[in-house]
Amino acid sequence: QATASRREFFGGATMAAAASVGFLATANPLPSMAASGGAPPTREELNRIKVGYEGIEYLLANFDKETTICRENGGECKRDAEPVRRYLGLRSTTDPLFQIEKVFNKVKYMELEDPDKLETFFEATEEFNSAINLSNSMAFVSQFGEYNPGGGKDEVLKYLNEAKKQVVTVRDSLKVIIDALGI
Repeated sequence: QATASRREFFGGATMAAAASVGFLATANPLPSMAASGGAPPTREELNRIKVGYEGIEYLLANFDKETTICRENGGECKRDAEPVRRYLGLRSTTDPLFQIEKVFNKVKYMELEDPDKLETFFEATEEFNSAINLSNSMAFVSQFGEYNPGGGKDEVLKYLNEAKKQVVTVRDSLKVIIDALGI
């Protein structure tokens, strides 16, 4: 007799569907990432990386001047970490590096001149993100260093200098990113 149970019927149908999917996957390979719906970064977005890099270079060249605020008429001067956070793109949506990781994520959709540089790019973005987070933390803590028990201007400077070390890493990472992307 040629009757089949429901279990046999659906089991066979599942196997046939799986075989069809397997055949279709080998017959029609997946499209490239660039054609899969994601958009590469725009020229303006890539330019934000360069502008951000130039801002970081300026900050490092003028670190003491940028992070020192003096009262008018010869008043007391204080160190302030706010400019560090601003140059890192952590204060305003108009800062060039504001949410720059979204631009970095779009790079996977780019056609790079040298695809071998993609790994270098991703390593640099990881280093960049880590340095941004550490610098932000150190800059934030430095703002309260004078008011904490055992704190004072020396504590503010200590954390500000730690933030500066991370800004150097940010700069170096951005340079690698710029080179890898050819911008």
